Amino acid sequence: MKHIFYLHGMIIEVQGINAVSDQFGPYEYTSIIDSLKATGAEVHAEVRTDKTDFYEFGKKISKEIDALITKGITPEDITVIGASKGGMIAMYISDMNVNNVNYLLLGSSSDYTQKTFDWNLHGNILGIYEKSDTVAGNNYQYWIDKSTNASKFEQLQINTGLGHGFLYTPNKAWLNPAKEWMNQPD
Repeated sequence: MKHIFYLHGMIIEVQGINAVSDQFGPYEYTSIIDSLKATGAEVHAEVRTDKTDFYEFGKKISKEIDALITKGITPEDITVIGASKGGMIAMYISDMNVNNVNYLLLGSSSDYTQKTFDWNLHGNILGIYEKSDTVAGNNYQYWIDKSTNASKFEQLQINTGLGHGFLYTPNKAWLNPAKEWMNQPD
């Protein structure tokens, strides 16, 4: 059985699961979770609040990954999908957790992230960035170059014209590559 950890964007922390951005519209959290469940995987999706500590939450998810592996789930059957701030948390998890799990980073590379964190990521990583994203639309080359611990690190530019809002919906532009990434052969 495949396991997916979905880590949502910051707007959900502030507004809850029915969040709506003035710029990008509704964050379709429930639709995203349903789309991930439709893959047949068990989806782990905890809603963070604005009181959630970034580092403690990352450590908690890392321990949950370790617990699944201890129960016999192979690392290759675990995928962490992080959107925006959730992607930054996924990067933090990937820095500390040495297991060869899959990571999908959505709109998570920005000048801020590069200047603030000194991570060396582990695992099989796919960074997806949107050409029109002015919030966190940097490509992942900086992280590819730094992440000597990664087994594989690829990036994909998409062009939906939705800016950072591309990750607000279960958009096929990121969802289809996500499905392929978590189902790649060992």
